[in-house]
Amino acid sequence: MQIEDLALSFLKGIGIRSANALLEFFGSAAAFFKATVQDCRDAGLKPRFCDNLEKVRTAALRRAEKELQLSRQNGIRIICPEDADYPISLRCCSDAPLALYYRGTMHVNGKQGLAVVGTRRASTYGKEQSRLAVEGLAGQNIFTVSGLAIGIDTQAHQSSLESGLPTYAVLAHGLERVYPEENHGLAKKIIDQGGAILSEMPLHTQIKSGLFPRRNRIIAGMAEVTLVAEASMKGGAMHTAYAADSYQRSLFAVPGRNKDYYYEGCNYLIKTGRARLFQEAKDIRREMGLDDTCRLVKGNKTGQTDPYGHAGLPGFQPDLEQSTILERLKSENPASTDYLLQHTGLALPDLLSCLLRLELAGLVRSCPGGYYELAN
Repeated sequence: MQIEDLALSFLKGIGIRSANALLEFFGSAAAFFKATVQDCRDAGLKPRFCDNLEKVRTAALRRAEKELQLSRQNGIRIICPEDADYPISLRCCSDAPLALYYRGTMHVNGKQGLAVVGTRRASTYGKEQSRLAVEGLAGQNIFTVSGLAIGIDTQAHQSSLESGLPTYAVLAHGLERVYPEENHGLAKKIIDQGGAILSEMPLHTQIKSGLFPRRNRIIAGMAEVTLVAEASMKGGAMHTAYAADSYQRSLFAVPGRNKDYYYEGCNYLIKTGRARLFQEAKDIRREMGLDDTCRLVKGNKTGQTDPYGHAGLPGFQPDLEQSTILERLKSENPASTDYLLQHTGLALPDLLSCLLRLELAGLVRSCPGGYYELAN
């Protein structure tokens, strides 16, 4: 990570989507911090921002240096979208966080993610459904992600640890503390067993209700599949569900009894077709490309590989855009994201989405510095 990558998140007057658009326009944060006023006007930045360009950039760089030093003192690591350990599935989102602060281990790329979310006032039934969903993925190249809240979140994290799956807890505040406090021990177990607690919020960011929806989109963005185990219509889990739907990720919901307040959200998602009905772990296994005995199928039943000589997800065949990426990697291996953007003609979100599918299929792998290579 370069200091400019982190400084991008501290630009006054620039939101997440605008900052990600700047990254796409300039190619890197470093290039933006070297850009002229005219370059920034060409990028569509507002006149008032351009008139104060040097002042705003200098302030952002100073804040980034201070935050980096403070994080190091507290044993917290920071990753930005250009870093190899930044979740690829999250990087695909137009509102992807410009920085992630974390304690623990961030090794999610190359794995599929399951988000499990629900009410803090979880019923025995809701907790049991969460446990069954997670246990059904034990022993696989899978991670889980949730929000460390009391109730469904806690059950999802605990079941993951018991099943030997790495689990990730996304918080809505600075990582100098754990909220809720009663889950401090659980957070430590998550870290000790190969997962992490993470947040997009700098240190000493206080707990505010308005930050939880931002937290929820990260949970949805990190996962290929989201399960809503129990939720009312007004619950935070519905924010996660709507985010997953907007990212075009697979969404499941546990059905509840008619008129049950804490299942109104789940039933609504199923009724409107946003979510599929969850009945057993096999539903999620099939969606993730796992066979009925929960073994990841490597190649097809005859042992043949794809046209590029690799085994992948069952039945996976690269589409036209994915095939174009593979052809480019045959001539430039490894290749940077900038190279692939230039030579495939794809927009950044589309390119990253294709690379995610190819990595999950075992055809490519990510390398440090934002490079990708064929998985020979």
